[in-house]
Amino acid sequence: MTKVLIVDDLEGVRRMLVYALEDDYNIVQAANGLEAISVAESEQPDIIVMDLDMPIMDGVEATRKIKAHPKLSGIKVLAVSGQHNSERSRLIQDNADAFIEKPFEVSALVEAVRLLALK
Repeated sequence: MTKVLIVDDLEGVRRMLVYALEDDYNIVQAANGLEAISVAESEQPDIIVMDLDMPIMDGVEATRKIKAHPKLSGIKVLAVSGQHNSERSRLIQDNADAFIEKPFEVSALVEAVRLLALK
């Protein structure tokens, strides 16, 4: 079964995404980018749903580090953010495999994860 790491600092968002994805995927969670890197190393997920706006280490930096890590670089990252500026958009496009804008329909995120799992 495909393993998905959900990374978001808001527990309610993580809980909602776990509920939406748990029937079809093996789910692990992290509350910030630093924790995401650690969980990715230990759990080796196939896909990471990465919120970009988090304390401790944001999702942009965490994604950059994951994609630069020899053992983690093949993990597909779905970036999730409500903030838009040109530098941030470039960082997302350079590192993430897909992007979904907040606020999002849960069904759209589930479909984005499904498409990444097929790649």
